[in-house]
Amino acid sequence: MNILLTGSTGFIGRNLAEKLSRMGHHVLCLVRDKSRAAWMSEHPGLEPVQGDLEHRDSIAVHLSEVDLVFHLAGLTKARNRDEFIRVNGEGTGILVDAVLQGAKGIKKFLYVSSLAVAGPHTSKDPARENGKVSPITDYGESKLVGEQLLLEKCKDIPWTIVRPPVVYGPYDRDVFVYFKMADSGLILIAANRALELSLIHVDDLVDGIIEAGFAEKSDGEVFYLSDGRVHTLEDVVATLSRIAGGCKIIRLPPFVGKIAGLSGDCITRLSGKPQLINSQKLKEALQDGWVCSIEKIRDLLGFTPKIEAEVGLESTHLWYKNAGWL
Repeated sequence: MNILLTGSTGFIGRNLAEKLSRMGHHVLCLVRDKSRAAWMSEHPGLEPVQGDLEHRDSIAVHLSEVDLVFHLAGLTKARNRDEFIRVNGEGTGILVDAVLQGAKGIKKFLYVSSLAVAGPHTSKDPARENGKVSPITDYGESKLVGEQLLLEKCKDIPWTIVRPPVVYGPYDRDVFVYFKMADSGLILIAANRALELSLIHVDDLVDGIIEAGFAEKSDGEVFYLSDGRVHTLEDVVATLSRIAGGCKIIRLPPFVGKIAGLSGDCITRLSGKPQLINSQKLKEALQDGWVCSIEKIRDLLGFTPKIEAEVGLESTHLWYKNAGWL
């Protein structure tokens, strides 16, 4: 099958591209800079093509033979709200316009959104697909704008939306920060001590994306994806400490975390480079939970996560070691 994939040089996108290659699909990997796609030559069926989510025509020229679109490209950190909205929101709308312009027999447009769209939820009231969406960050708002533009424009093309929670695994650089701290012997936590989390290993997420992308039963549906369990940040950090051979864990008072977040905002403004630690991330960390239910995708598509968090975190730590990241 011919597939257009955006975000192929990112964390989740690279894992998805490699899996689709192993399955024997022909994947057009939309990239702005082909120099970042050199690794694709090692994977049969992966073809980097140049295009930009801000320019519809640069995408449409590649779509005449495409059967499926997997849209993963986007920002997880940005300099400001406008940048989030422009890339994650309006960029999705431009991609849909390109698909409408250039694709002839498109079977599905799958958009990878985020649990951030739903806003905070705990195990007592996990995010569900029929529930209200209330993003509390610019990132969550921008992913919601992307969803809204998809629904508004995709009237005659089947679509599916998946909303993952925290994702970890090979090539990830966000959760990697915690692995790096654990290996250094010191983990700093600036978050609600009781913070509840849904997690998913990238391999399980990729399987879920593929199942949803290829299934007709998923047309017009929204799905949350996770490993099906509720974790606490305390448990995750304790697991990382054990994997690293033991480390000291320091829990910072909320006001210290807020100062760190504001400092990150200032550095972003001065340097023009988005910082991982910022006030928006601290706002997320100080909530009671980011939990979702996977009942719908399990019932409708038979999705079953295979990787438990302790096993997944340990294998991810080993991957970082072998890749020379740690």
